[in-house]
Amino acid sequence: MRSLLLGTLVLRTATGTTGALLVFWTAFLRDGGTITVTTADVAAISLAFYVTELAGSPIFGIFADLIGRKPIMLLGPFFGLVAVLITPFALTIPLLIATRLLEGASTAASVPSILSYVAASTSHDEKLRGRVVTLFEVATLGGLLVAGTALAGPLWEIFGANSFFINGAIYMVALALFAYGVKDQHSRPKHATENRLKRYAQLFSQRGILLFVPTWVAINAIVGVWVPQGLYLLTGSSGVPSEGQFLLSGFSPTLITSALAALALVGGVGLMFWGNSFAKYRRTSVLLAGVIAFFVAMGAVWFLNRMTGSELPLIAALLLILSVSMFFLAGATPAALGFLADVSERYHADRSAVMGLYSIFLGLGQVIGTWVAGQVANVAGVDGLVYSTLGFLVIAGGALLVLRRVEHEILPPLSATHRAAHDVLSNPPK
Repeated sequence: MRSLLLGTLVLRTATGTTGALLVFWTAFLRDGGTITVTTADVAAISLAFYVTELAGSPIFGIFADLIGRKPIMLLGPFFGLVAVLITPFALTIPLLIATRLLEGASTAASVPSILSYVAASTSHDEKLRGRVVTLFEVATLGGLLVAGTALAGPLWEIFGANSFFINGAIYMVALALFAYGVKDQHSRPKHATENRLKRYAQLFSQRGILLFVPTWVAINAIVGVWVPQGLYLLTGSSGVPSEGQFLLSGFSPTLITSALAALALVGGVGLMFWGNSFAKYRRTSVLLAGVIAFFVAMGAVWFLNRMTGSELPLIAALLLILSVSMFFLAGATPAALGFLADVSERYHADRSAVMGLYSIFLGLGQVIGTWVAGQVANVAGVDGLVYSTLGFLVIAGGALLVLRRVEHEILPPLSATHRAAHDVLSNPPK
């Protein structure tokens, strides 16, 4: 498990570094006159990643259940390595899209197999499950947003296009950790001869999963709205009119990535807190706190975008509000993972398929969010991203309130502690 989590951290660091480097590489090609890039092109490049993740997750999840988790797990860093090595030779939009297709395949292969391993290894202990899924999210977000994003800026400024080859070495470390550190006794399920695609499709008809979909898709659509479109807008050379929007005035790559890494670090603290409190709160209560925190964060971003750059105390206060919001938003992902892990207890032979739903809904949400961001960013800049996010939050919150009412009927029997927590929350003492 230690090797699995460390390998996840290293793999996501490489993935995050690749994503941020690609933004800088695209801007470099555009500024050098090699290609013409619009916000719609940025959205198309991003969509390639999410489309592959969305389409590949069920396929790789099925194969992980059939032939074992570890072989599929190893494909994750392998695909990423190939993608990052060809990126500095990608001088056209179609080639840039091809690199993201490979990167999406990396995530599609690794996430279902890793999460299936986690669910199976923690089925006997809810508190352990809480700690492990939290560490998985810390490794994922810490790699993508802290280590990877913070690393990309300095790497690009020092090494330029050679940064992609340095990042390739990080993928190789992840591959070694999975290959030599992870021991998996996963065996072929008894129902392997059945139509796996049909069994997979049947999972979507389950009540708990159907009610969970709108909230998780909407939350991930918000991620698609801001990454990488938000990063691209912050560079200040997106072609979007910047009048009246402070966040379009242009910032250096190091400042952008450092600020995002700092926010992600606060989120990491929140992840640890909510993960260690896993058995005390309903999954939907933690998700609801995240939705409310998103509303507060968008308010802070909107006001921040109204600044001129000279109101330093007010800017600092808004950044503080944004940071506090990140602490509460951080609980959403482990709560979602925990919900699916709980659901997977009813489908032991299909754990990878069930946990693969996490990537499917994540990919679907980010495809939707990225497409929406591509449409609104060119017209309304950062304000357009804020308004789009608020719309998705209304969808997420409404669906979540419905799920909360029937959560106890959907999940399998849990520990006495969790049942007691649910009873107290549902029927507070008078």
